[in-house]
Amino acid sequence: MRRLFPVITIGAGILLMAQVITGQSLTGVPEILRATFADLPKLAKATTQREYRALKTWLPDRGLRGLYAKVRHKTGIAVLEELSGEKVFLKGPHPKGGLNLDANADFGRYNPAFVRWLAAHGIPGRQDPVLRQKLQPVYDQHLRRTARGFFTTHQSQQAQPGRMGKIQAQYLKLLKARRGAGYYLQESFRPDADRLKQAGHDWFEVTVSHGFWVRRTIDGTADEFHTALSLLLETYDPGFLK
Repeated sequence: MRRLFPVITIGAGILLMAQVITGQSLTGVPEILRATFADLPKLAKATTQREYRALKTWLPDRGLRGLYAKVRHKTGIAVLEELSGEKVFLKGPHPKGGLNLDANADFGRYNPAFVRWLAAHGIPGRQDPVLRQKLQPVYDQHLRRTARGFFTTHQSQQAQPGRMGKIQAQYLKLLKARRGAGYYLQESFRPDADRLKQAGHDWFEVTVSHGFWVRRTIDGTADEFHTALSLLLETYDPGFLK
């Protein structure tokens, strides 16, 4: 045992040094992502209306744009690419490190390798029950409604592949013509949003999340995002999955 002790000590030292160098916790989640998750309540209070307008959202407490506006100065695209070693987008209209959110322009094609990295390294508390308990109120306040809505709309689309294929084809046609593609998606899923609102979901979020899954089906990352979302729900919202 005495001979093993120096080896164990050296091994622990190497792991801790790697943590310092990479900014990554021993559970595999970079410290800056853990800190951003924990600081969401503070970031929400500090984010100005100007920040939300810059991302073309008028509902700052709903959807992914409002969430990104809160965190982008701390863990924006450039930071995520540095942490992951992967490009966030493989193709699309977005400038380097930024976003082009013109609804009638082309959309960003996500990099599946980045989404897989996010699933593996972007959920603090997944392997740490104490940290998970500490962060649970943050999830409940800032992420739960959105996560549940996105998961539910994915299930809805999976249940009707024929209809989704037709909507996808028309969306691509309108996108190419730059003629009301975003509006078309919204109206295509209005009946679904109305139905899910009656089930307790936020109308706006389930409307835009339907469009999100259409685009992810086109760029081929729907499965990767569904895996990441499922892991988030398994960590902080297991009762919902049941």
